Amino acid sequence: MATVRVKELLASARGRSGGDATSWDSRILLAHSIGSRNPLALDPRSEISESAAARFETLWEKRLAGVPVQHLLGEWDFYGHPFQVDSRALVPRPETELLIETALVEAPDAARAIDFGTGSGILAVTWLLERPDSRAVAVDVSTEALALARANALRHGVAERLGLFASDWTSAFSQEARFDLAISNPPYLALSEAAGLSPTVRDHDPAGALFSGEDGLDAIRSLLRAIPRHLDSGAPFLFEIGAHQSEAVAAEVAGSEVWSLRRVVPDLAGIPRIVVLRRN
Repeated sequence: MATVRVKELLASARGRSGGDATSWDSRILLAHSIGSRNPLALDPRSEISESAAARFETLWEKRLAGVPVQHLLGEWDFYGHPFQVDSRALVPRPETELLIETALVEAPDAARAIDFGTGSGILAVTWLLERPDSRAVAVDVSTEALALARANALRHGVAERLGLFASDWTSAFSQEARFDLAISNPPYLALSEAAGLSPTVRDHDPAGALFSGEDGLDAIRSLLRAIPRHLDSGAPFLFEIGAHQSEAVAAEVAGSEVWSLRRVVPDLAGIPRIVVLRRN
């Protein structure tokens, strides 16, 4: 059987890179093609079978066409756990890990959490993994996304503690439903930002998980109005925002009799990313 060396495959891929497909992407996909999860372990001198090389070439052509690496792998790590990912929900972003990190600090004893716009379920499932004595509800308007979230909950053994609801925010809940923590990674891009996105994001992440009106704040405004009736007094609501939105969000909350703004947490790039509110 014919073989080819790792360095030759990677050099060929590098010579055909384009768009937002990177050399690191090619290493990830080549490792995946030979059954490894560690692209750093690739030895340039190693020989790859013809079938593995063909698998890699197929994946690399799809990556060059804009398909996200995460979709090609079928899973991606979030907060140290592997999650199934595909076109039904947003690809997990590293900055969203800060949302979980902050929630664990702000609500260490929360027993009833709710995740709005759960997508693949990464927030709700990770919360349950980190807090084995708690329960959670995951909400999404997309039943396809909820099916993906359920698969991830089953994979990590938390399905019995997770309720899944197809709902436009809180419309499916009775007035009596109460929680002591709310978290959300809502859509927060303005419609005008679509043209500036890479094809990998624009053409493969669900539009409903990306865009939220003319200024990107429609979903956040809806949540600020809807959540208070379902949140215990003093309970936190944490949500992710986009770059340059912190002042606009603070203005939405200013003067509210319902919400108190505790802080806005910056991500590793120094961009204000996670808003922490408290229910008055």
